[in-house]
Amino acid sequence: MLSLTADDSVSKQALYNFYTAKLRAAGDKHSFFISGKRMKQIAESPVAERPQGDYLGDGIAWVKVPRCLSFNEVKDAHFADTIRRIIQKLDTENTIAGWIVDLRHNTGGNMWPMLAGLNALVADGTAGYFVYGSKEKKQPWLNENGKISGKSANISTYKVKNNSLKIAVLLDARTGSSGEMAVVSLLGLPNVKSFGQTSAGYTTANYTFNLSNGDQLQLARTYVADRTGKGYPENIKPDVFIDDLSNTRNDRVIDAAKAWLLEK
Repeated sequence: MLSLTADDSVSKQALYNFYTAKLRAAGDKHSFFISGKRMKQIAESPVAERPQGDYLGDGIAWVKVPRCLSFNEVKDAHFADTIRRIIQKLDTENTIAGWIVDLRHNTGGNMWPMLAGLNALVADGTAGYFVYGSKEKKQPWLNENGKISGKSANISTYKVKNNSLKIAVLLDARTGSSGEMAVVSLLGLPNVKSFGQTSAGYTTANYTFNLSNGDQLQLARTYVADRTGKGYPENIKPDVFIDDLSNTRNDRVIDAAKAWLLEK
């Protein structure tokens, strides 16, 4: 039985815990409540992780995309722009034969800055779908150059010299939520192959419901599909499974990706 107190903050948390438990019991592992105070703390905090990139030799470029949790549009734009400028630097300073997009340990946040950054590697268009309703209606993700979630943003518009080069996408058991969406955004392309482990299984999209006290309910309402329409209602299984969670730039997952990229 739910027990409330005279303390508003304690009662609020009790209510959130109660409804979260109901959602989990119904099979929803992704929905959550977040307080306005916590969102403000995140928005004002320094970005914990930054995108990285490196030239690995033999024509192979490596781009590491971490989680993106900011609640701040300026930080989101900087995150997307950083990915694009890393790609631009690698593409202009080296002769690239293939790309590694490393989404291992990417636990999520906001998918749109990730897609906007990786847009530098691919042609504009539909990158995936949200699938909802009993008739499985599909809402497309439009991935357009210079935009984040359909809005023009102050980011680089650089596109790689050759967007038909092979792209190896890396994922692991800690790739979750928006990290999984970033993986899905590249799947279905003829030049893409995935490597690593089965993802964390948060392939549902959360819709924001603003509460009267300034908090939010992030409610999972859809699952996702790639650009071909293939759905991922539970998780993402890689094309090549490699049981290595090292998450370094010279582990067995990287080695397998490099071997495929260098195949003639």
